[in-house]
Amino acid sequence: MIKRIKNLKISFKLYILVGVALIGMLIIGGISFYLMGRLNEKTDDISTSWLPSISTARDMSATLSNIRLNELGYLTAISDEVADSSLQYLEKEKEEMDTLLAKYEEMTDTEEHAYYETAMNFWRQYSQADDTLMSLAKQGKIEDARMILEGECVELYNSLNNAFNEIITYNEEGSAEETAASVRLYRDATILQILIMAVIILIGVFFSFVIIRGIKFPIFEIRDAASKMAQGDLDIDISYTSKDELGVLSDQVRGLIRKLQIIIDDENKFLAKMASGDFTVDSTCENEYTGGFHPLLVSFRAIADKLNHTLLQISESSAQVASGSDQVSSGAQSLSQGATEQASSVQELAATINEISEKVKQNAEHARQASDMASTVGSEMQESNQKMQEMIHAMNDISRCSDEISKIIKTIEDIAFQTNILALNAAVEAARAGSAGKGFAVVADEVRNLAGKSAEASKNTSALIENTLKAVENGTLIADETAISLSKTVKGVEEVSGIISNISEASSNQASAISQITMGIDQISSVVQTNSATAEESAAASEELSSQSQLMKELVGRFRLKG
Repeated sequence: MIKRIKNLKISFKLYILVGVALIGMLIIGGISFYLMGRLNEKTDDISTSWLPSISTARDMSATLSNIRLNELGYLTAISDEVADSSLQYLEKEKEEMDTLLAKYEEMTDTEEHAYYETAMNFWRQYSQADDTLMSLAKQGKIEDARMILEGECVELYNSLNNAFNEIITYNEEGSAEETAASVRLYRDATILQILIMAVIILIGVFFSFVIIRGIKFPIFEIRDAASKMAQGDLDIDISYTSKDELGVLSDQVRGLIRKLQIIIDDENKFLAKMASGDFTVDSTCENEYTGGFHPLLVSFRAIADKLNHTLLQISESSAQVASGSDQVSSGAQSLSQGATEQASSVQELAATINEISEKVKQNAEHARQASDMASTVGSEMQESNQKMQEMIHAMNDISRCSDEISKIIKTIEDIAFQTNILALNAAVEAARAGSAGKGFAVVADEVRNLAGKSAEASKNTSALIENTLKAVENGTLIADETAISLSKTVKGVEEVSGIISNISEASSNQASAISQITMGIDQISSVVQTNSATAEESAAASEELSSQSQLMKELVGRFRLKG
């Protein structure tokens, strides 16, 4: 059975495990539902049959006691009202007794109906005795009624109570038996469920152990194999065989290990032959290079072909290098001789350039000094021009103030004219006033004289200001012409300074250029000397290269090459 389970698919194994759990749950659930139904029936029987009968019997016993009390109350009533009240309660309790007996009859079964018949028979007798008792009491025969109450009614009351107690006892015993049966049913159900759960757990544990072991063992074996493969160890044996997914995976891993062993062994042979100089090598198991392994075979073949081709080219080139090295050697000798002659010529040229460089440096220094002096003169001319501009601004301010004074004098003349008119008007008014206006006429005359003097003074001041303005305008004109002349002079000085500066800059550039030429000549001299030495070394090296090319041709000849 274990072997049959081992060959099942993993999904089917898990289905079996889940199926066992589900079947166990269904069995336990079905038994639980069945036993719970049985317990519910027992409980329902107790609550709907036995306990209601007990309660009804007790109610009937209490009702019978109330009937006795109302009968006694009616016979011993001290007034009609008390008697009527007791009679009403008595009738009500008798109706309650009939209702309870009818209710109890509905609760009885065939076995219990005999208890009902006994109680009903005693109740009929008691009802007849009660009717007789009440009839005698209504007729005033209280003593006869009391004799029935204390005689026949007491016997019937006791018999009826005993019947009710028998009903209670019967139902209590039945309820106790049902309760005991429920307890036994619960105990048996618990034991049965425990047994079924234990069996299901054992079956589940068995299947779980078999399935888990069947999954865990191959997974661990494959994991260990993969770990060894990752470390480069292909000496691996996977023993698990099965028809499930893990068995298929184990077969595939075994096939992969075999393929890797074959491919690696083939590659070792491939590389060993290439290391020994045999480039005609090829794979002995080309069919194993499938899928992702095929590019590996292509790469090895490409390496062998490229190395083979490279060595062929090296072999061909070595002969060309040998013949070319002789030509390089003779050319290097000629180059060395020409370089020596160039070196002497370059040294003479360098001495001549150094003399020219010294002269140009002196010219550059003189031009720089002239440029500095021109810059100083230009600065002084700029300052003089600035002062002249300030003087022109000052004269313009004087002219503007003279214009303001002319306006003020004009205002003074207007005031003098108005004052003269007012004085004339005052003289006329004083003449009209006669002797009373003589004093006022004198004042008016003085005012007119004062106005005349003010007008004359303003005219003189105006004439002076006009002369001053003419002088200021003449001075402004002269100052403008002087400023223009200074500006032209400053501009000329600036141009001269710029030209001298350009000459100085050009001389400096020439000196710098000649210095660079001198440095270049020195470098050329150094290079020519170096070339001379290099040419001699190249001649020696070319001879060595010729011998090395012969050696390289011999070394390449040791390889086995295609083509």
